[in-house]
Amino acid sequence: MHLLYSTRDEVFNKISLLPVGSIEQHGPHLPMGTDAIIAEEIAKRVESEFKDDVLLFPTIYYSCSIEHSGLPYVGVSYITFYNYLVEVIKKALELSKAVIIVNAHGGNQAILEVIKREINLNRDGKKESYNNKKVYVFYPDYNFFQGEDLHAGTVETSAIKYLYPSIVKESKVGKDFSVKEGVFDTITTAEANSQGIINIGEFKIDINIGELFIRHNVNKLKELVLKILKENK
Repeated sequence: MHLLYSTRDEVFNKISLLPVGSIEQHGPHLPMGTDAIIAEEIAKRVESEFKDDVLLFPTIYYSCSIEHSGLPYVGVSYITFYNYLVEVIKKALELSKAVIIVNAHGGNQAILEVIKREINLNRDGKKESYNNKKVYVFYPDYNFFQGEDLHAGTVETSAIKYLYPSIVKESKVGKDFSVKEGVFDTITTAEANSQGIINIGEFKIDINIGELFIRHNVNKLKELVLKILKENK
């Protein structure tokens, strides 16, 4: 069930899926919304199989992308994202059995772990309006190739090629895939690689890898949904 198209009486007592992505550069060849597209696609496919049990929230597109300073992105600070998302999730939990954040942007991971712990653990003995309902964070598994795709590399490119072939600008990809040490830690993507691509090992575009990635993560998310449903019988 899609939240946007549901009436007020239909939205209660389901597992809510909240896709979270980003609006940021993904090299010269991928769309700015790559992370959001991937998160949304995985969540949509799971919702389609659990229409009576899952409530699909609209995607949150603007998140934390400061690691892309020097290249185009549209995002917010960590503190803004934290405050905004905590409020959204707490209200969502009032409706839901549980909330699963489906996050496909690595730059959000650290703050999402803080948000999860804040909501699940820091209740100070007070009876919150969402009682003991929990928030989970689902991270797609990118281990589908002998290399390591940290940003806009083999797996993400192959996933978008599988989903929307016409929007991958393969001819724009250059030959420099070197990555300087310290990326995402002490230096930005712009400083680490001239293309803004962070891919360790061979770079290739393979629809089969993209399909495997999407299908595998849909199955992983389905497993989490089934686990929560079983625990809430």
